[in-house]
Formats: sequence, structure tokens, C-alpha cells
Amino acid sequence: MNKLYIKLMAANIKNGKKFYLPYILSGVLVVTLFYNIQAIYYNEGLSNMSGGRDVEIIMSVGSKVIGIFSFIFIFYTNSFIMKRRKKDIGIYNILGMEKRHIAKELFVETMAIAITIIVCGLATGIVFDKFLMMFLYKLLGFETSIKFIISGKAVCNSLILFIILYFIVMIYNIMQVKMSNPIELLRGSNVGEKEPKTKVFMAITGFLCIGAGYYIAVTTENPIAAISLFFIAVLLVIIGTYCLFTAGSIALLKMLRNNKNYYYKKKHFTAVSGMIYRMKQNAAGLANICILSTMVLVMFSTTVSMYIGEEDILNTRFKAELNINGKSGQPADSTNIVKMAEDEIKKQGRKILKEYEYTHIYIGGIMNGNELDTEGEEGIKYNFSDITFINLLTKDDFKKISDIDAGDIQDGELKLFGTSKYNEKEIKFLGLEYKVKESIADNKFSKLESNAAKCYFAVTDGYAGLEKVADKLREENIDDIYNYGLHIDIDGTADQKKQCAKALSKLLGNNDKTGFVNVYVESREENKSSFYILYGGLFFLGIFLGTMFLMITVLIIFYKQISEGYEDRERFIIMEKVGMSKKDVKSSIRSQIRIVFLLPIAVATIHVAAAFPMTRRLLAMLNMSNYKLYMICVLATVIVFAIIYIIVFLLTSRTYYKIVGEENR
Repeated sequence: MNKLYIKLMAANIKNGKKFYLPYILSGVLVVTLFYNIQAIYYNEGLSNMSGGRDVEIIMSVGSKVIGIFSFIFIFYTNSFIMKRRKKDIGIYNILGMEKRHIAKELFVETMAIAITIIVCGLATGIVFDKFLMMFLYKLLGFETSIKFIISGKAVCNSLILFIILYFIVMIYNIMQVKMSNPIELLRGSNVGEKEPKTKVFMAITGFLCIGAGYYIAVTTENPIAAISLFFIAVLLVIIGTYCLFTAGSIALLKMLRNNKNYYYKKKHFTAVSGMIYRMKQNAAGLANICILSTMVLVMFSTTVSMYIGEEDILNTRFKAELNINGKSGQPADSTNIVKMAEDEIKKQGRKILKEYEYTHIYIGGIMNGNELDTEGEEGIKYNFSDITFINLLTKDDFKKISDIDAGDIQDGELKLFGTSKYNEKEIKFLGLEYKVKESIADNKFSKLESNAAKCYFAVTDGYAGLEKVADKLREENIDDIYNYGLHIDIDGTADQKKQCAKALSKLLGNNDKTGFVNVYVESREENKSSFYILYGGLFFLGIFLGTMFLMITVLIIFYKQISEGYEDRERFIIMEKVGMSKKDVKSSIRSQIRIVFLLPIAVATIHVAAAFPMTRRLLAMLNMSNYKLYMICVLATVIVFAIIYIIVFLLTSRTYYKIVGEENR
């Protein structure tokens, strides 16, 4: 009997190789991806390197995402296989095989496929592990030899995950047989959908959800708030996409059907009527393709832009090679700290290329109308995203950091510069009232302030204006009011710059002679490696996850074309028998698949365009202020993905036409 099960399994896989082969290959790729990302996570050489901990955290997140999507992906593709198998299983049942025998055959088949996928996936992962580690080290800037190691923990975790996954798949497949009767099984692959009703409420819900998601994405200006609202906007867009593809598409198709000039043409008649007939099933698949396409586009565009723009990000976060910061309670004389810094830099053999200093007062609070409440209401907890920050500085210091001449500013006036426009004519804080002479909004001001919350540079005429604010702060017993920054660019190699920064830090830290307290030194060169590791790791993860989402999208398109080809074949045979030519059949097929499969990529592109303002602000949290670069990456990603999508579309369309237009002729 066991040999019979093996023969049946072999015959089924051989006869249905066009279904099983993509299923097995995609499963192997999923196992490979999971093993590789786990192997990187457990790599001892990486964990011992500077910044390796950041990479471990990124890979840990990637492992969880790939693990979750492995379940979704395997179950989704398995459903296509089972739909084609139901008719065969029904025949076995009618010919005398009991359900327990069919269950055994499914057990043998599922386990054989699972073992093949897991073994091949692990073997492929092990073979390519060193290559991927070399690629990752290249991205991170690590220069060290890589040993070929098989990660026992990665193998063990992969075995546990995919054995559990395929065991659940096996139980699901057996339950499908147990709960069905032979007649249902025979008709399982040919069950169509009744013509769905136009669901007005669902269509309206879809429009409202997508509209709300778009509104959040476009109007949320605060990057901190964007983090918490991002997932809400994503959820609304996902719900809206499913509703619109399900209800909105039906409404659109019925409108086309009611248009007699359009509908009563041979190539449109069968396409529109066929899609209406099973639109409920189509809608879910198309929505999945649309959402996955959106994820691919966002994943690739953001991670690529961050990786390419690493230098811009580093320059945004660190205004110069050496950044010396301190505090004081009074407008301190900076002569000593400047001389000490310059002398130490010369002592280290370095040459100063550029140097500037500025002093500012930093206050924050809740903006109510035109008043900044620095205390808040008692009993109310505020989020960081609710806070507005104001950087007060003189027009001379503002010109040093921005190269912008603020012009004439009178006593009692301020000029506000920020990433968003201040629309009130006056601004009040700490009991003081100022006339807003001008408010200018420009994204370039984010480069001057690394803090991602809502922030304005409030420019006064001179230090007299700052002292008014300082007096108010002193009344509240606040010390160290003034923030001082000295920014110096120097020559030298990376090691020489690091050595100079360490010497300055040792000299100036806790030194009373500087005239400031809490003095610390930040070096761009010292932090460069950690930035490269972070963004290189994110780029690597983006490639991993983007590849997986792209693979899922391609496979869904493939299975959808194949399964619908078999469902449509009988209908088109009937149409030919009643007088429709092969040319007309082919024209009708092209019209149908063009409408069905080009719609998701078009909607996905609209989603990405609507999400652009929010993702741009999220990137600001990571000091990515080069929005032109991000826009270029988005456009390039959309173009490349559209080319891949169209190629897949054309290839699967040929398969669809073979099934519908040529088989059984």
C-alpha cells in the first residue's frame, strides 16, 4: 500500500509539474532566505566587531518578518495546489479509496515536498552564506576575512519553523478532504462565484479608509507623530484597498456593462462578464498583489535612498568634523575654549579648514494658538510629538550656520525659520510677546537641526533679545540657559581625525578654564562607521525583504493566471462553438488580463505617491534630509518594478493563452 501512495504522489507531481515546480522552488527560496538571515544573526565574527550589535538587531527584525510571511506565503500558494488537486481526490474517492487512504496519500505527498524544500533550501542557504556575508561586509565597510561556517543554531531554527509550518499545511489539506464530499471535490476546481451585488456601503468604506490614510500621510508634519500614525495610515489603506477592489471594481465593471457601446463588442463582452462572474475571488488576489507591490516599492526606495545618501545623512547629523558643545548660565566669553581647541588641533598636526561658533537658547512646550505653553496643563501627559521647540539665536549666528541674512529685525520682533510655516502674526512664550516679522518654511532647515520634532529657529537682532528670554528662565531657577557650539573642519586621514577628536575630548571635558560646563566633543569620523553599519544593514535587510515580497507577488500573479486559465478554458471553448473565432478569443483574453493585472501596479504607484510626504518625514528621523535623492530613488524603483511586473505579466499571459486558447482544440 505504501508503494501505491508513493506512485500516486509521483504521478500527481509529474502531471501537475507546472503547479508543483514553482511551489517547490519558491519554498526553497523562502527557506534559503530565512537560514541566511539567521546565519548572519548568529555569526560570531560579526557580533565581535564594532557596530555588530546594531546589525544583529536589524537581522533579528528581518528574521521575524520573514518567518511571519513564510506562513502566509506557503499557505497562499498551497491553496492554489489544493484547488487543482480536489478533482483528482474526488475521483480517488469515487473509485473506492476511503478518506483515510486519501489522507495518507496527502500526508506522503506533503511530507515529501516539505523534506525536499527544507533540505534543498538549507543546502542552498549554506552554499550562498559566505557570499552573502561578503556582500554584507562590503556594505558595512568591514575589512576582514570570512570563514566558511555552517550555523547550527540557524539550521535548528529553520528546521523547527518549517517543520511546524508544513505540519500545519498537512493538517489543513487533510481537513479539506475530511470535510468535503466526493461531488464537492470533483467540482472543487471549477466552483465559480455568483454574480456579486454592488456593495455600496463597502465601496464607500473603501473610499473613506483610503482617503483617511492619504490625509494622514499628507498632513502629518511632525516626524515624531508620523511614527505613531504611520501604521494607522497603512492599516487604513490596506482595508480601503481590499474594499475598493472588492466593491469598487464590481461597480466599475457593471458600469462598463451598462455602457452598450463598450460592452457589446466581442473583446469586451466576455472579459467584462467573466470578471463580474468571479470578481469576489479576483478582488482578493488583486488587492494582495497591489499591497505587496506597494511594500516592495516602499522597502526598496527607502533603504536604497538611505544607503546612497549616507554622506548627506552624516553631514546633517554632524555639522562639522569636530563639534564641541557646552552650556553656561550667562553669555560666556568663548575666547578660552576657542584658543584651547585651536592650540590642541595644531598640536596634533592638523590644519583648520573651516570654523564657526554660535550660541542659542533652547525652549520647548505645547503650542496653543500663538502661545507656547512651557509648563503644560496639570494631569495631562504629553507625547514628545506634541512638543514644539524654539531655537533662539542672533541674526549673526544664524548667518553662520545657514548662510542666510535675516535682514533688519527690530526689538520685540522675531523671524521664524523651520520646515513648516508659522501662520500666526504673533508668538508668545515665558510671558513675552513677539511680533512675527516673517516666517519661512524650507526643508533645508532640517539640516541645521537634527532634532526631528517640530522646531523653529527664532532669530533676534542681537544678544539683548536673548537676555530677555534668559531673565525669564532665571526667574524659574533654570541654570545653564545658553547652549554653545563650536564647529571645526580639519584636514588629515580618518585615524588622524579620530586621534584629534579624542585629544580634544580629553582636554576640554570637565575643564573649568573653558568657561562652559558639560562640554563634550562629537567627531564625524568616529561616528561614520556606526552610521555606515546602520544604513548598510537596513539596505541589506531591504534587499532581503524586498526580494521576498517581489517573489510572493510574482508567484501570486503566476498562479492566478494559471488557475483562471483552467477556469476560463471551458467558457471560451463554448464561445468558439457558437461562432467566436480564435482571433476574437485572443483579443478578449488580452482585454481581460490587461484590465485585471495592470490595475494593481497602477494603484500601488498611487499609494506610494500618497505615502511620499509621510515616508519623507520618517526618513527625517534618521537624518535623511536629501528629499530630491529620495524622490529619484522612488521614481527609479517604480520604473524598475513596473518593467519586472510587465515582463511577468507578459510571460504569464502567454501561459494563460496557451491554456485557454489552444488546449483541447
